[in-house]
Amino acid sequence: MNQSTKLTHKLSARDQLLLLFLQLLGFLPLVVLQKLGVAIGWIAAQLPSTKPFFIVKRNLELCFPEKSEEWIIKTTRTNLMATAPSILEFAKTWGMYPEYSIGKIRSVHGQKLFFDSIHAEQGTIAIIPHFGSWEFMNAWVNQYTQTTIMYKPASNPGINAFALEARSRLQAHLVPANDHGVRALFKALRRGAFSAVLPDHVPQENSGIYAPFFGISTWTSVMVSRLIQRTGCAVIVLSCIRRAGGDGFDMFVEPPHPDIFSDDLLTSVTAMNQTIQAVIQRDPTHYHWLYTRFRKNETLPNPYHRQPQD
Repeated sequence: MNQSTKLTHKLSARDQLLLLFLQLLGFLPLVVLQKLGVAIGWIAAQLPSTKPFFIVKRNLELCFPEKSEEWIIKTTRTNLMATAPSILEFAKTWGMYPEYSIGKIRSVHGQKLFFDSIHAEQGTIAIIPHFGSWEFMNAWVNQYTQTTIMYKPASNPGINAFALEARSRLQAHLVPANDHGVRALFKALRRGAFSAVLPDHVPQENSGIYAPFFGISTWTSVMVSRLIQRTGCAVIVLSCIRRAGGDGFDMFVEPPHPDIFSDDLLTSVTAMNQTIQAVIQRDPTHYHWLYTRFRKNETLPNPYHRQPQD
């Protein structure tokens, strides 16, 4: 019995219903899910007093202080209408077999870099920001190399079981975002394997340092930098963006900021943040700004505190 099966057996009746609902969503055509997501995002975009609108707007204000209020509001609304479809797209790719997701990747920009990294046999870390529809890339990558993926379990057991079941079909090796998972990534890289990490989260107390991200000294994970320093592995950056009109996705393979290979930890971690920042700046509407990324920083007291309305 694999991990996803064990989780399914432990689900409450409510979570079983959620799992069934997610599985049913996976049967809907992708374009229908995308249109439904746009509609949900449009509704959220009309409700500036709600938490999602506030968090997205606040993050944009922090990261783009030079932009006008008009730009911030417009980008907040556009972002909500882009983020909601991506969440439903996850249900589609999780609910289908790998061949479906592979067929939806219409073009891969920079694929020579991808193949060069896996053929070098020195081990590869793929940095994957929370940008666009990254889950669609998993099946494409696993055509060519078995991946060790570090994951942070979803807070809802039903969603977690659905995602784990889908990823297990890819024959990927899933490791948790803890010390055990870090050791597993280290061993995989030592064997010359391919590993994938989403590094733009707020790490635990003993797993980060303060490093600039959009000019804000932000608590940032050191895991990727330490793995690079200890293994000498290659590093690539992966992202995936939907095409207009439901015509699949474009995948991008890019090099990181060169300072990520520095022996100095702060320099390397800063370069990782600069790498993620460069992806975001290409099109801020596709980043998942709903995450309170700056809740632990050195200069801003509670940046997500909401002022009482008069």
